[in-house]
Amino acid sequence: MSTSKLDLGAGVSNTVKEPFPPGIPGQHGEASQFSRILALGSYFLSGCMAINASQFLGAPLYLVNENWYNAWIAFTKQSFGLLTTTMTQCWAPTVIRASGDSSVRGQLLKTADGNLLCNFPQRLVLIANHQIYTDWMYLWYIAYTAGMHGRLFIILKESLKRIPVLGWGMQLSQFIFLKRNWEKDKPNMAEHLQKLNQAADPMWLLIFPEGTNLAPDTREKSQAYAEKRGIRDMYHQLLPRTTGLEFCLQQLRQTVGYVYDCTIAYEGVPRGEYAQDIFTLRAAYVEGRPPKSVNMYWRRFAVSSIPIDNPKAFEVWLLNRWYEKDNLIEYFHRNGRFPADFGIETTPSGKTRRGAGYIESEIKSFRWYEFMQIFAPIGLIGLVLYSFYGSLPGNVLKAIGDKVGAAEQEQSQIQQPQKKPLTAPPRPASGIAAKKAPKLPAKRTPPRQAPAKATIPLKAAPAANPTKQPTTNPAKKPQPKNKQAATPNPPKLDVKRALPPTAKKPALKPAAKPAVKPAATKVASDAKSETSTAPKKLAPRPKPNPAVLKSTTAKAAAPKKVEKNA
Repeated sequence: MSTSKLDLGAGVSNTVKEPFPPGIPGQHGEASQFSRILALGSYFLSGCMAINASQFLGAPLYLVNENWYNAWIAFTKQSFGLLTTTMTQCWAPTVIRASGDSSVRGQLLKTADGNLLCNFPQRLVLIANHQIYTDWMYLWYIAYTAGMHGRLFIILKESLKRIPVLGWGMQLSQFIFLKRNWEKDKPNMAEHLQKLNQAADPMWLLIFPEGTNLAPDTREKSQAYAEKRGIRDMYHQLLPRTTGLEFCLQQLRQTVGYVYDCTIAYEGVPRGEYAQDIFTLRAAYVEGRPPKSVNMYWRRFAVSSIPIDNPKAFEVWLLNRWYEKDNLIEYFHRNGRFPADFGIETTPSGKTRRGAGYIESEIKSFRWYEFMQIFAPIGLIGLVLYSFYGSLPGNVLKAIGDKVGAAEQEQSQIQQPQKKPLTAPPRPASGIAAKKAPKLPAKRTPPRQAPAKATIPLKAAPAANPTKQPTTNPAKKPQPKNKQAATPNPPKLDVKRALPPTAKKPALKPAAKPAVKPAATKVASDAKSETSTAPKKLAPRPKPNPAVLKSTTAKAAAPKKVEKNA
């Protein structure tokens, strides 16, 4: 498809007609891209949430021991480095091509299984040019090859910490966020750098002096800044800012010995184009068009050789380093790779160090099972809950919630209502409150009942005829205290006026059942009954029969005999 005889290396020329964007052609259709989005999104989000949960669970360690807390956060950052590495390995596979100058001789190595190994110190400041959004992911892989992927600290712009899930992890990972206002950023940086200024703690501090990645709008700003300062602008980079890096080196000079510089270039970017427009996240991870290779050129500088106490001299030093990096990228465009060191030297201890030349290695984890570290803390907690409660964490939380709700409902039922007038309870405000409100039993008015007969003994009503005997039971008759006051003197029977022997005894009518009266009116009714027993004048009767008179006298004397026995 090429129509040009001039090849600038890496398959790029000034007249070659290539599909845009260049790089590996898209390998996946729309259906395949949709499935890749689901798989990648599920893996990345679940991994980020597992890491965030692990960081939150380890937060109480800060109150116990700060060193334990820092070690736990380092473990979670290792998990994030593994997450980005395995994502690139599965969805955007590419190759790292590393080389360097003589300053890093013997520090870039290749293992027997073909992996890159960076033998860099445990404390350093790392600076790099910024080409695309995923530069930090490839540099995190370099930290992984050095065993420092849990001790990487990045200086970022503040807007990135507002990204859901990912921004939370960045804040818990103790990254440094800048507002690009030095008066506000200086105290914030001083506080963070003071915590990092411990010689015994491993630390890689990553900073992009350009402040942002190379793009058309940032290219124009860099040109305007160069004209304002009267300096030459870059061709393949942006002009660096010196204030932040100078302040970091001033604060860390006692505990950091070297500044490591990495120059990054991506294969497949034509001259005059921008890598961020070609190797987007969608192109690399969804459409299957990652860069063919990520090229890195490494150098190091001793902090003691950098004029960090003179702002003008430091600005000149940093600009010269950036002009060198710009020439290196131009060399890459012409030759398809950076220069390399092939020299050999003997150290004072007698060891021989050789230049690494070019080391090419796929971006992948050293062991296939390392990704399990991402979910290990959450899985361990789930296993503990299952062993103790016999259920998964979700079911345990649901059971705890049900128990709490039942306890609250039981407490609301046990709680007694306050003493209030007997009125109907107020109607609940909502349906939920009506379910929780205890139902009070409805008040019932008891029916009126007559007082019991046994409460107040009643006297038998007197008969209309003195000869008639009461039908009440003498045993149940109340005994008055004063017999004379309670019973009036009955009239004496006139024997001469007794019934004739031939007359029949009149039938006795049953005494009327006394009506039940309230206790308050009992005394009045008793008094009335006593007055009603007064003797009445009887009509003259024939002379009684002696036999009848004898039986009548015996019956009249019977009640008096019962009273004495009582």
